[in-house]
Amino acid sequence: MRPTLLALLAFVPAFGAEIKVTQNEAVDVSQDGKVVARFMMAHDVSTPAKRLETYKPYLHVYDPSGALRLTKGPGFDFTHHRGIMLGFMKITVDGKTYDRWHMVKGDQVVTAVKPTEAGFVASIDWQGATAQDKPILTEERAFAFSKPAAPFYFGIELTTALKPDHGEAKIDGDPEHAGAQFRPSEKIDGKKTTYVYPGKDVLIHKVRDLTWVAEIFTVEGKTFTALLLNHPSNPKDTAFSAYRDYGRFGAFPKGVATPEAPFKLRYKWLLAEGDVRDAAVFQQAYNAFAGVNEPTPAVTVMLAEQPKPKAPAKK
Repeated sequence: MRPTLLALLAFVPAFGAEIKVTQNEAVDVSQDGKVVARFMMAHDVSTPAKRLETYKPYLHVYDPSGALRLTKGPGFDFTHHRGIMLGFMKITVDGKTYDRWHMVKGDQVVTAVKPTEAGFVASIDWQGATAQDKPILTEERAFAFSKPAAPFYFGIELTTALKPDHGEAKIDGDPEHAGAQFRPSEKIDGKKTTYVYPGKDVLIHKVRDLTWVAEIFTVEGKTFTALLLNHPSNPKDTAFSAYRDYGRFGAFPKGVATPEAPFKLRYKWLLAEGDVRDAAVFQQAYNAFAGVNEPTPAVTVMLAEQPKPKAPAKK
């Protein structure tokens, strides 16, 4: 199904940015006349290569000038890692399991985009084994954009609901291959990637339900900070992948969806120029997002795990 969109539809959400929808291609979000985010929604299955490029929608993020792309698209290492993305490796419906992380034998297809006061909502079909099958899930993925207080220059809130058309869908995977994730550019300097966690001596592979995680990353010699906020309404026992040198980080929730009770998620990303690791700033942002008044925690700062050296070739 082709997206039901208006070509070159432009509108201005409440926070003052301009949003432009280009049919079957992308949604541009501009701030101060510069494109700071671009929702990639093309879906082209005319060739295997085209399908590989367009089998899932995702959101690109840019620096304030609009000139530097901070997130990754198709290709390079882990072609399925793209911008701000949502996917799950193990979705079980009617006794069959589907991989909608690597997009094995099925795609995520945007069918409509509708403007909202703060951004837009994308309707997305998560395909079954073939394009002719009914979708295993339908999704309403809403983005709300904002211009936050310094040190941040851009805010992105994602609210989504996934549901099957009958029965139930078990939504699962693992922290490396599921959830809501942020993937920096392929030009990231992996030796400098650093993570900040709320709490003292956090063991990131074991901890659950963190309120926020920050990543400091360097792309083309420029350093940025991305802060992920985990809303308290999200599923409990959420694990986090936030340790890779190439910078993909995010939350891995799991659960069950039915037509009457969709699987709902809510996250927010805040972007800043430079190396920001101020726990008070992070906690203040979380408190405002979650509607709570929690104190500033101690933090754990960890340089990204580096890849193991390759063993020398046997002679």
